[in-house]
Amino acid sequence: MLDLEMVGQGATTKIYRDGNTAIKLYVNAQDAWSSSSQSERPDPHDEADNEAERQRFAYNSGLPVPAVYGVRKLSDNAVALDMEYINGQPLIQQGMDRDERRNAIHILVNLQCKVHKIHATGLPNQAERLAWKIKNTKHLDSPLKEKLLSLLTNLDDGSECLCHGDFHPLNILYDRTKYWIIDWVDTTAGSPLADACRTYLIFKQYMNRSAGIYLKAFCMESKSKSDDVLAWLPVVAAARLNENMDEKSRAWLINLVKEVE
Repeated sequence: MLDLEMVGQGATTKIYRDGNTAIKLYVNAQDAWSSSSQSERPDPHDEADNEAERQRFAYNSGLPVPAVYGVRKLSDNAVALDMEYINGQPLIQQGMDRDERRNAIHILVNLQCKVHKIHATGLPNQAERLAWKIKNTKHLDSPLKEKLLSLLTNLDDGSECLCHGDFHPLNILYDRTKYWIIDWVDTTAGSPLADACRTYLIFKQYMNRSAGIYLKAFCMESKSKSDDVLAWLPVVAAARLNENMDEKSRAWLINLVKEVE
């Protein structure tokens, strides 16, 4: 759609480079959580504005985040978020040896804990977002959803820490001088333990051997207990069922969800 170099792609977005500017293009955004009607497909402009607001919040909090330049409409169903282009590589890459990977995980944990120290009153509520996702998944029956929602209520302690919502190695870029945190679309105010559980789940799903290393490092840095992080696993796994994935991955998540007591 844009006559520029495409440097990244997500489920509902494409990212292009125009010199020192990254252009995140939204086309028919799918995340209806921020829409007033659950059955209504949200305007891509709303989705771009929402992400821009959350990224600006993180940037203004002093975190290493690309600057936001603005949101503009390109057509009836395409909207662009313009931001600072970061010429970097993902934190963890193929070919790293064990020590390099372990060091990268510790860098990730350090950055994540810095994010969690920011008070985020006014941003979307994490528990409400998780509840919406659980209620609207097509892959769980009603009794199991009720158990999950009850567990969520018990786990939610009203924390309003800044939570990235999808904190994993591909969302940390290194430009040889600085580490940058990108992709703030799922940012909420909520519990660091839930945010860490999401990260653990991503490691467990795609880099299983590193999941335990991450959990131990996070608990040491944040002075948390691993059992308190893992208590969120059925809720976080259930919320993830709404995302694009193959049937094997979805079945794996459902098995985790069914461990709810």
